[in-house]
Amino acid sequence: MANDILRDKAEKEGQHFIESINTDTICRLASFYHAGVPCKTFGSPKHGSFNVCIFVEFETSPPERWAVRIPLPALTVWIDEKIEAELATMRYVSAKTTIPVPRVHAYSFTEGSPIKTAFIVMDYVQGQTLHELGFPFPTQQQWCSYASQTRATNKLHKQLADIYIQLRQLEFPEIGALGLPIVDGKPSYECNPDDIRVCHRPMSMEMALQEVQGMDPGAYIKPNTTFSTARSFVDALLFVAENDLEKSPDMGLDNRGGREALYARHHFRRFVLDTWLESTADQGPFVLMHGELDMLMSSLLFDEELNLVSVLDWEWSCVIPAQMMVAPIWLTGCTPESTIIYKGLFYKEVSSLVDAIKDREQALGVPPTLSQEWAKMETWCHTAVVMALVRPDRTYDVYWYFLFGEIEEEISPGYTYSELHSRFIAPRLEVFMESPGRKALLARKEEEQRRFFEAEKRHFNYRWARQIMR
Repeated sequence: MANDILRDKAEKEGQHFIESINTDTICRLASFYHAGVPCKTFGSPKHGSFNVCIFVEFETSPPERWAVRIPLPALTVWIDEKIEAELATMRYVSAKTTIPVPRVHAYSFTEGSPIKTAFIVMDYVQGQTLHELGFPFPTQQQWCSYASQTRATNKLHKQLADIYIQLRQLEFPEIGALGLPIVDGKPSYECNPDDIRVCHRPMSMEMALQEVQGMDPGAYIKPNTTFSTARSFVDALLFVAENDLEKSPDMGLDNRGGREALYARHHFRRFVLDTWLESTADQGPFVLMHGELDMLMSSLLFDEELNLVSVLDWEWSCVIPAQMMVAPIWLTGCTPESTIIYKGLFYKEVSSLVDAIKDREQALGVPPTLSQEWAKMETWCHTAVVMALVRPDRTYDVYWYFLFGEIEEEISPGYTYSELHSRFIAPRLEVFMESPGRKALLARKEEEQRRFFEAEKRHFNYRWARQIMR
């Protein structure tokens, strides 16, 4: 998890980098890969946390539009490794499915790049995100699915079904990120898709943010590391979570209790390994999954008629255990926290999506594999567990708002928070914190947190520093 100081510094450095980009250089680059056809930039550059896109339009009839995507230096690590994995995934998905993926026109790794940095040149795709289309606000009647499934929601679910059914069919013998075959000593995008294989470690946004902060997650998950079992992969994810707990200066102890945070991390790990992880599927199947689709809806672009026109942002994609391919947490349009707390609405949306998957499986003439695997998600939020595995900062919410009531104590809705805490939680915390090692860990994390709050106060010129919750 990136703390506020890091985010602020990265945002400022990123903006400075974007302002320093020479658009004439970008136009010359794009024209070079389009047989010298002149072009000009249009619109404003768009950027996320890790990349910036500059858009160019060629003097053709009709005009062609491309996007030149460049990594932002402030938060980007493992640039060449990440770009190769993304290129391999886009090439494979384009060849093996009908999922709309931007066409790649050119690319370069860092070494030998004509603009001194790695880049990908791809089609510019005109479209809108679900958020831009108004999903899922009740005032937008086409999206309002609280009372009944609307035509728009059904259309969305049908297209999500197509994506997930096809990704589920892409099985591999190992867990990790895809890589391109080597031609003349370099990875080659112009390859036979069947030569693409799993050969890189399963990189994630969490790992990248830890690396930027000097936490060195790569000490355990080294380059070219792949996994042959689901258990070994989950062990690696739990290591990344422990690495965050051990080395992060900011546990957010101003709005969550330190004892509760340690308890949640400990018992979440035990639940995942002892109960949740399916031992019968330890050696597969392993399937290709988009790296952000289950947590973010911003990677999907639609036209005004709600036809899917592109799936973007494949950079964190990797092959994972099929158990970890789950329904998107954003199906209801609520925040992850609200989804975990108010699970009934999420289950309703999952049920509708599973129905759409069944219909599409039948229409496509494929086995009902995905609909059968996802049926269990209509009554139990497996998505929450996966979310906490890949984003450790969500573990606190997932455990206390969902798992505690599922695996430790069935809670009556009549309890106030004070009654719930004093009767069920506090006694468990007292026993849990009897360990001298845990007491020492908590004391260290609280001191680190106080120092971070003071650093934050200085960085942002706050009048007061945040305080640890008691």
